[in-house]
Amino acid sequence: MDTIRPATGQESADWRDQQVAQLAQELTRMQRTFGRARHQYLATARHDVERAAQALISSLAAGGPMRLGSLAAAVQSDPSTVSRQVAGLVRDGYVERRADPDDGRAVVLAVTEAGGQVYREHLRNRDAQYAAMLSGWSSEDIVTFAALLSRFDNEFEQHQANVAQRADAPGAPSTRSGR
Repeated sequence: MDTIRPATGQESADWRDQQVAQLAQELTRMQRTFGRARHQYLATARHDVERAAQALISSLAAGGPMRLGSLAAAVQSDPSTVSRQVAGLVRDGYVERRADPDDGRAVVLAVTEAGGQVYREHLRNRDAQYAAMLSGWSSEDIVTFAALLSRFDNEFEQHQANVAQRADAPGAPSTRSGR
């Protein structure tokens, strides 16, 4: 990848466009790599919790008990889909339903001790995999990469929120396929 930055003008705009395209290509490659790694990780995990269920357990463990709608929003999924997944997690003893302390008529979801163990094992395994992968990196490189990745995540989330807001605006073209 050419990292020598041109001076100014159109040449600079072209260079930036090339760099953005290269970044997009690398992110696409990273997504594929993450997909393969996820399958390998799940094949070697000591528990039988699928990735989608792991995301629900992780959200509840990190965020504390929450209502189904809040959990669905946290994992960016449809409440009906999350409801089906939660039913399986409750059945398997990883999640439990509790009365909402703020409104006894409502229900919140919380991880059980077994769910907490799955969550902690997931974190240990994840951290060990990253530590091994980054063993050749300096601490400074790790800190710099983490800061840039956090900045990218924040920009990406803001961009997605703006796109969604424009799509929901009155008179905006429909993004549905009509099926």
